[in-house]
Amino acid sequence: MKKLLSAIAISVSAIMAASSAFAAPEHAQGHQPAQQQHVQQHPNNHGNAVKHVATNHKAPNKAAQNQWKAGHKYPTQYRGAGYKVDYKHHKNLSKPGKNQQWYKADGHYILVNTATYAIIKVLGL
Repeated sequence: MKKLLSAIAISVSAIMAASSAFAAPEHAQGHQPAQQQHVQQHPNNHGNAVKHVATNHKAPNKAAQNQWKAGHKYPTQYRGAGYKVDYKHHKNLSKPGKNQQWYKADGHYILVNTATYAIIKVLGL
């Protein structure tokens, strides 16, 4: 029994010694050493910095993005005042009914139900 307890005590102390040896050194007030701070604040790249190219900010494919068809939902990004069209200024547009509005997006005139934003009619140019 005495040998078992001494073996456990030795293994526990060995584990504590090993874990403290692998622990990162602590610096005063949680700061990094002055040399590392200097390197981080003033990188020495001499104009050779790698330029980041944002690959996830590609322009969407118009053909795939907007296939304007009756019954589809009219996208939110095209509902602004800049896309609204007054039918009186265009001879090929009919007068919209109640809860209807003409919009122009991607070269198409689109009649939309403003209550549900469902596309009613599409006229291409």
